[in-house]
Amino acid sequence: MESPISFEHLASGARGFARLALEAHARGETEVFLLEAGVSIERLAKAALVRVNPVLLVELSSRQDDALLHLAGATALPKKLRTVGAQTAIDRLRKMDVLPLKDEELDTLIQLRNGVAHLGTSVPEDYLEPFVESVCMLVDHMGLGREEFWGPWHDLVRVALDDRADRLQKDVQLRLHQASLRARARFADMPEGTPEHLAAIVAQRGLVVVEVDRAGGPLFQALTRCPACQTEAAALFLRAPTTALLFDLELTAEGMWCDLCQLHLATTEEVGLAGLATTARYTAEDLIQVGRQGSAPATDIFSYAMRREPDDSW
Repeated sequence: MESPISFEHLASGARGFARLALEAHARGETEVFLLEAGVSIERLAKAALVRVNPVLLVELSSRQDDALLHLAGATALPKKLRTVGAQTAIDRLRKMDVLPLKDEELDTLIQLRNGVAHLGTSVPEDYLEPFVESVCMLVDHMGLGREEFWGPWHDLVRVALDDRADRLQKDVQLRLHQASLRARARFADMPEGTPEHLAAIVAQRGLVVVEVDRAGGPLFQALTRCPACQTEAAALFLRAPTTALLFDLELTAEGMWCDLCQLHLATTEEVGLAGLATTARYTAEDLIQVGRQGSAPATDIFSYAMRREPDDSW
């Protein structure tokens, strides 16, 4: 039987688990991400050790004569083959100056992977950046090539590693890449033009009243092109100032949602960072639907928007 402890086998497995980790991260599946990311790093670290000498995978804390002999090429694959764990492999690479001596985020990621495997965990922090940073260090060390290793996720990884962008800008760009890849995977096996056809079905055209908030101003919904999947299926949520008049509305974008790729933008700043206009002008002719939504009757939008201000002259 061919030994599973080979550089090619370990590197190939690490690549597969790395891509699965990014898919899980894009879906918001934190525990799955941690599991896949931890396995990817462990296999990649072991691949780096094997490339130097397979015996570097031998666990020293217990008798592993069979593993030692097999990894040295002296015997066939034993029935049970035990090698070092992820943390030991990482520690050995640190002593070899392949990885930084101190990287608390990487150590925590490995610990969280173990915690998920045994007990489950709830993790508020996002470990995407330390994951891709560590993987890229190992990939570069072994000369594997980042683009080939990450495949369709290469651009997302490049954004994650970009130190020039601030935190929010990077977060928005990551969400754009993730949503774009989700849409691409969703429609990959469907006939050409399917996204546009679905967009035409789900899209709500025109200006729609979502809610009437006398304190914050009415909220509207308008159709826009999604900056991630490029289909006209996204709902842009726009707020009118409390002093707005219905026949001339200067609206401010407060968020966006796309039904096809599930891209969500939650603030005016995020809308702008995604490349969409943060303000828009509409008139009463654009308003196509007023329904009883929120806490106020539908007719209130007209009386609210057309109310007379103290300085109005009719």
